[in-house]
Amino acid sequence: MGRKAKPIGLHIVEGNGSRLTKKEIQSRQEAEEALSPGTDHIRPPPWLGKVGKKEFKRLAEELKKLNLMTNVDVNALAAYCDAYADYMGCTKLIEEEGLMVEYTNNSAETNRVPHPLLTKKKQLHEQMKSLAVEFGLTPSSRARLAMPQKKKEVDSFGEMFD
Repeated sequence: MGRKAKPIGLHIVEGNGSRLTKKEIQSRQEAEEALSPGTDHIRPPPWLGKVGKKEFKRLAEELKKLNLMTNVDVNALAAYCDAYADYMGCTKLIEEEGLMVEYTNNSAETNRVPHPLLTKKKQLHEQMKSLAVEFGLTPSSRARLAMPQKKKEVDSFGEMFD
């Protein structure tokens, strides 16, 4: 399989490594604009809870400013916001109940064990992190967009022998 295609804007920012001509770049830009989804229906879905909707509205506004949010991205952002809301709920419960909780096993012995929601919180964090990278919501994912790639030095003498 070949590499994933990059948007032409990103390709140019990274240094036009495949040496596209101005005509090819213009053609790609026009094709991408023709296929670009609209931005007129970016609203939180009704199934999203109160905390998730608030986060959705906050992030959607920021992503629209960067032209990174379209109508087809709504569900992916909603999934991130749903995980965020659940993460916040877990955090609140753990704060109230403490990191260690009492557990009574089958033989009626009571022990203190780590809160069971700690595992769920970790899973939600991983889900949020993977979705955040897709939207450029982490410092490293934004840095990759802004960092130009190093260009190879052209060795015309060495090319004669290839």
